[in-house]
Amino acid sequence: MTTTDVHHKHAADMRRRAEAKVREEQLSPEDFEGLSGREIERLFHELRVQQIQLEMQNEELRRAHAELEATRARYFDLYDLAPVGYLTLSDKGVILEANLTAANFLGVSRCTLTKRHLAPFLYKEDQDAFYLHCKQGGCQNEPYMCEVRMVRQDGTVFWAQMAITGLRQAEGPDLYRIALSNITAQKQMEQALRESERQRHLEQETANAQLEEQAESLASIYKALDSVGLIVCDLIENDALIRIFNSGAEKLFGWRQDEAAGKSITLIYPPELVRIMPTRVKKLSRGEAMQSFDMCLVRKSGERFPAIISVHPFDHREGRFHKVVGICRDISKLKQAQMELESVNEELERRVEQRTRELQETYKQYLHAEKLSAIGKLSASIAHEFNNPLQAILSILKGLKKRAILEEEDKALLDAAIGEGARIKELIRSLQEFNRPSSGQMAPMDVHKSLDALLLLHKNEFKSKRINVQCEYAQGLPRILAVSDQIKQVLLNLLTNAVDACQVPGGVITVSTRLEDADRVAVAIKDSGVGIQPEDMDRIFQPFYTTKPAVKGTGLGLSVSHGIVNNHGGEIRVNSRPGKGATFTIVLPIKGKKDADEGAVVSFRLEDAGLAHDSIRPAGN
Repeated sequence: MTTTDVHHKHAADMRRRAEAKVREEQLSPEDFEGLSGREIERLFHELRVQQIQLEMQNEELRRAHAELEATRARYFDLYDLAPVGYLTLSDKGVILEANLTAANFLGVSRCTLTKRHLAPFLYKEDQDAFYLHCKQGGCQNEPYMCEVRMVRQDGTVFWAQMAITGLRQAEGPDLYRIALSNITAQKQMEQALRESERQRHLEQETANAQLEEQAESLASIYKALDSVGLIVCDLIENDALIRIFNSGAEKLFGWRQDEAAGKSITLIYPPELVRIMPTRVKKLSRGEAMQSFDMCLVRKSGERFPAIISVHPFDHREGRFHKVVGICRDISKLKQAQMELESVNEELERRVEQRTRELQETYKQYLHAEKLSAIGKLSASIAHEFNNPLQAILSILKGLKKRAILEEEDKALLDAAIGEGARIKELIRSLQEFNRPSSGQMAPMDVHKSLDALLLLHKNEFKSKRINVQCEYAQGLPRILAVSDQIKQVLLNLLTNAVDACQVPGGVITVSTRLEDADRVAVAIKDSGVGIQPEDMDRIFQPFYTTKPAVKGTGLGLSVSHGIVNNHGGEIRVNSRPGKGATFTIVLPIKGKKDADEGAVVSFRLEDAGLAHDSIRPAGN
């Protein structure tokens, strides 16, 4: 329904009410009986005048209404269709009014924009700044200008410039009127200008750097010219006379320009080379240049020095060249550096050759270590296969012992068989436990029990070499917190070394334990073998260093053992004299490493022993 239709409806409604009022106040004929004709005529005249006045007033009202409609249309053009968005906010940030431009800026329809909170349309990082701007705008008598980022309904972000004006209300909370302008293009232009300025600044810096580099290059050229001897000569028959002797030549040879001018170039030649001058003059006269050749020259003091020389003829006339320019540079330091470089190269070649031999030997030892590792895995696998039939044999023997009626001699033999089977079973268990990969978990460990198990592994070797093993265990030795399989590996390495050291049958190996102090225990393995030479004491813990034959030792046992003990916060001590045996003592903390608790993982890498390959399993030094 248009505004005109509303106006016509309102006028018709007023006419109906007026007619109803006239009917209520309708005059009867008796009301006019006392009036004369003139009075009635005057009455009708007054009514006619009033009618005309009312019609004129109605016309003015219609014109005023039309003007109001035109004003409202202009307001619509100015407010709704303005290029600037307008918002009216409550003190809670709720949109009360918005023009079409503001709705278009935010990407929503105008009807759905009102009564919505403005916060969702503000960029998250700029929301606090916006409310601070509103607070500042409400305290001023003029619009407060600010710039914030806003988010459209589709999620795109644009920059907006706001003019915030606080509207004081006589009753109720204050309002805020915001004039909104999209300044994204302006911001992009500013960013482009900043980028352009940055690029221009960078190009300027690059140009300045190039200029500085060119200036340095020119300075280097001038400096080089000053350090290079430049000589210009006139070619005559069988000789060349000096014309120009630059400052570089003066420094190089010790002659001044006025002293050298007019003299033969042989002034700077050693006496034995003066004879070659005629031949050179002929070549130069024909235009044959002499490029970068070495020659011995002489200073004014008589000192000789090696120089590199280039000579070029010029001034060609009458069928020959009449002048030459020569450049010479002292290469004494270069020659010395060359000799030093050759000496260094020879030394490097010698070291490379030596290192190559060492690497070849190391590789042989590494292959041997791999073989030993494979043998260890194979022995563990075979032990596993032996374990199953052994269990069956032990079960049969124990059943036979319970049920069969045997003579005393047979019973003794049966008990011996069961005992030997149990010993084999324990030996298999020790092999399997030793070959099992390290868990790295620290747990309480019985040192005596571990030593007994390892001694059992060497029992046959002790017997074959007639080695007497003596155990001197401390009473009440506490359990230690350690990685059991790693410490067993250390003890096994030390026992293997002790056995190998006892090269003469009848040797003695003493395994002893003691309480080192309140916090540490010590395990000592002493042998009566050949001992260690004094010159070898400092190298026994180095990787791949061994005094054993290649088939018996890899040089890894002690280096790996040293790394394991260090990782446990302990130490290894060595005491030896040639021909008197050796004693290796490992000292370990009872409560483990200070920064490790029970269940903690202690990782040991071969890098800790100075190695880089973690697949090597040492089998003794």
